[in-house]
Amino acid sequence: MPIRRCISVGFMSHLRSPRGPAAVKIGAAVLMLVLLASPARAQTAQAFEQCGGEEVATPDARIAACTALIASGELNPTNLAAAYDNRGVAYAAQSRFDLALADYAQATTLNPDDATAFDNQGLAFVSGGQYDRAIASYDRAIKLNPDRAATYDDRGLAYAGKGDYDRAIADYDQVIARAPSAIAYYDRGNANAGKQQYDAAIADYDAALKRNPGSAATFNNRGLAYAAKGQYDRAMADYDQAIKLDANSAFAFNNRGLAETAQGHDQRAIADYDQAIKLDPNYAAAFYNRGLARQHSGDKAGGTADLAKARQLDPGIRQMANAPGDATPRH
Repeated sequence: MPIRRCISVGFMSHLRSPRGPAAVKIGAAVLMLVLLASPARAQTAQAFEQCGGEEVATPDARIAACTALIASGELNPTNLAAAYDNRGVAYAAQSRFDLALADYAQATTLNPDDATAFDNQGLAFVSGGQYDRAIASYDRAIKLNPDRAATYDDRGLAYAGKGDYDRAIADYDQVIARAPSAIAYYDRGNANAGKQQYDAAIADYDAALKRNPGSAATFNNRGLAYAAKGQYDRAMADYDQAIKLDANSAFAFNNRGLAETAQGHDQRAIADYDQAIKLDPNYAAAFYNRGLARQHSGDKAGGTADLAKARQLDPGIRQMANAPGDATPRH
């Protein structure tokens, strides 16, 4: 059985797109400083600016600035909480989530009314796969600021990460009711696909593409939904568009290969798997799928070598191939 992979958290993968990196948000509390005319105050003003703004400083510079402010002993509790929150955001931007979580814990303790600090904490928990703790943080954020649509979307992703697609969809519904966006429809489409409700997923991807026609991830995932329905021509058209928009997407080449395989076009499928592997030499699913296509086309030795490589890269790949919802039978 070939293994299907895509580009989103609710629909069979943990790579999220088109939104940018998770857990990178600006702190809710703005650092406030009344300036006096002195060199020391001017330096402090620069530290406030760098600690508080992603646009004006690199993560390393933000961490240094926030650390200096935290160590100064001159911040009131609200500003101290904001400095911890902003430093946590900078750590999260570097995928240093343990340090980010430590800072968010300080921020939420110092200022338990800061909804964004709880939201940022939730994002960091999600990045570590701690979905229940993330949901608890999002619950606090929503209680503090029930009108912020993005937090419902973030909580929906945590529910989707757990496989609780009904609750995820309920949260995405809240987002769409408040602030409909391509991302919200994309995420709800992924959750519907996770429930194998492919018509509903396609409708959501359609709505997402209407708002953002340049999203390779959305074309890829809609292609997967069409393929799950056996509509391979439509799936192929979507994979072609995904590749046109992002020629470096190993996922899209692998998925187009699966559609070719399903239609009996082994050599064209192998060419797509070749490209997927060229783009990602550690892509176990592409080796696995190419191995099956090679065996089916008569290249027993090549197929056996690919299957062995797939198992070397991912010893659990045989189990994944047989998992419900994570494999597509050969037609």
